[in-house]
Amino acid sequence: MSEHFILIAGPMVRASSWEPTADHLRQAGRSVQVPDLLAHCSAPPAWRAWSGRLLDRVERWDAPILVGHSSASVLVAELATLVPARSIIIVDGDIPPTRGRAPPVRPALRDFIRTRAGRNGSLPIWSRWFSADPQRTALIGLDRLAQDPAALASFENGLPIMTVDWFDDWVELAPWDHIPAGFVQTSPIYDHATAEAQRRGWPVERLSGTHLHPTLNPVETAKALLSIARQLDERAGRAGLTDPSRRTGPDRDRR
Repeated sequence: MSEHFILIAGPMVRASSWEPTADHLRQAGRSVQVPDLLAHCSAPPAWRAWSGRLLDRVERWDAPILVGHSSASVLVAELATLVPARSIIIVDGDIPPTRGRAPPVRPALRDFIRTRAGRNGSLPIWSRWFSADPQRTALIGLDRLAQDPAALASFENGLPIMTVDWFDDWVELAPWDHIPAGFVQTSPIYDHATAEAQRRGWPVERLSGTHLHPTLNPVETAKALLSIARQLDERAGRAGLTDPSRRTGPDRDRR
């Protein structure tokens, strides 16, 4: 079966952050969509409406692999219950609950976001949230991006202006844990998510990079996605011959 990838960016960045990785997947012979919802909106949609708006921008494929980076982890979990997804891959993002309410960010980050809001509740663009924290900036990869002013300007072009109350919304997830899923960790920020993915028995790829690995190291990111997709297919094949409830497999560590 051919592999069709739909790469979803988190709401705070543009779909262009995925394009370098998408190019390498296409060179490997895969079909790829990178829907850019923000290019078609005068203002960011509500969090609970985001997945529905994405569906309007996605060409319907048979059994796509849904890949969500950062806070798009929740979006792919929701989308996988709305389209006949082959599997889900989360890249450097929190693992959503298997059902129920899912906010755009975890509580600690929401508390931090409140400290960045202006008097009218508006926030700076995402790439400037952590400007006073060199360690966080390095973990994200913004310091590397800033070494090329043209690349940074291109990345920041069209980043949405969010308001602090946007983050108080939630998505009501339908049960989705029956869908095969895997995880790619690209930064130490998501050590906790890797632990949760392992607890759930997912295949995991661990890369020594930054949060913006899909932009800054697309070759390695594409290889990790293809590896996870292959592992999930192998598990599905074994499940057809044995017990379908068993989902075991190696945790590969690239360091």
